Amino acid sequence: MNLKEKLYQRLKTVTLYSAGQMLSVFSVLLLSLFIIKFHSVTLWGSYAELLIWTNFFLIFLSFGSYGSLLKSFSSTPSKVNQLWVNNLLTRSILLIPSIILITYIPLFNDVEVWVILLILFQFLTQSFKVLVVFHREFKLSIFAEITFNLVLLGLLVFKITTLDLNLLIQIICLAYFFKLIIYSTFFIIGFSNIHYSFSLKELSISLPFFIPMLVGTVQIKMDMYYGSHFFDTVTLSKYQILINFLMLAQMGSSFIVTPFIRIFYRSKDTLIQTIQNQFFYYGWAFSLVAVGIIYLMVNFIYGFEFNWYQYLLVFLFIVPLLLHITLINEYYKKNLQYKVVVFASIIVFIQLFLGYFLIMNFEITGALSLKVIGQWLTVLILWVWMKRNNRG
Repeated sequence: MNLKEKLYQRLKTVTLYSAGQMLSVFSVLLLSLFIIKFHSVTLWGSYAELLIWTNFFLIFLSFGSYGSLLKSFSSTPSKVNQLWVNNLLTRSILLIPSIILITYIPLFNDVEVWVILLILFQFLTQSFKVLVVFHREFKLSIFAEITFNLVLLGLLVFKITTLDLNLLIQIICLAYFFKLIIYSTFFIIGFSNIHYSFSLKELSISLPFFIPMLVGTVQIKMDMYYGSHFFDTVTLSKYQILINFLMLAQMGSSFIVTPFIRIFYRSKDTLIQTIQNQFFYYGWAFSLVAVGIIYLMVNFIYGFEFNWYQYLLVFLFIVPLLLHITLINEYYKKNLQYKVVVFASIIVFIQLFLGYFLIMNFEITGALSLKVIGQWLTVLILWVWMKRNNRG
């Protein structure tokens, strides 16, 4: 295989993987658009509040398994299926405290049974993600997402006149069930000579991967956690839509930077700094284009209005995304992941105090301000510390 063919294969792999990732965000946006246009903003806001906290449970249930399993798969590829089964069985014990909490948390009153079932289906389907990535079955992932959306929208069209929060969760559960069937049929049918075992050691192995993921997620979603407390359902619905578009911008920035990541692991510090400087300046143009697209989508498709300084905050949040990704990869290159966790933890504590007052007093503007502060603090701390301590 010549260089041109290698580059084509790598670009194809990255494109398919990115498409699968973006489809999951598009699924949420498509669902929100359908409910808002054909039912009510209030219903979507009620579901968005549940979505924020069910996703938090899913982070706990994943317990860093994605990173730890990929590492284990690379070391012992002949035992991929066995390692995956062992990890899934061990993590299943985490369902017990999750179910207890869901049962007694007031937010889930009257829908707790269906929320538990939804989390169970999501827990199982997300467990297949690591197999998809390791085996590079990205077409399968895209097919599963498309099927999920077709089932979901088909049932919503059929039930739109009687739709309420309970029925909405039931429909989403059924759509996840179809996705689970697709993954199970493709992967588990090939399992053989599997020995079922349970060991808490699996959790201890995953812990170093779980802590950074938990800290990073809390840092990124602090605004949503506070928003679910201070916002009414309509405001929360509007803000959640905007944040999903920001997630697409983040994925887009990752797609732009990914082809250059391999260079990082064989380049000198001077070249890395040059690339980072260029990406910082490119970030202003990327942000301008992204904000323009977000404005058109939010205003003309969803019919939501945000003021000019809220869009300015969106612009400022997107600007350093490209630089942020390159900085993180520089830390990974030098095996300084623990530093990223330490810095993120510091920023989480700052956001914890700032967020309460910002969002309580300024609502969406406060929430966006919190995101911008967190983003720029992260980039500045990563940049300054690396420049002073680890660059030649």
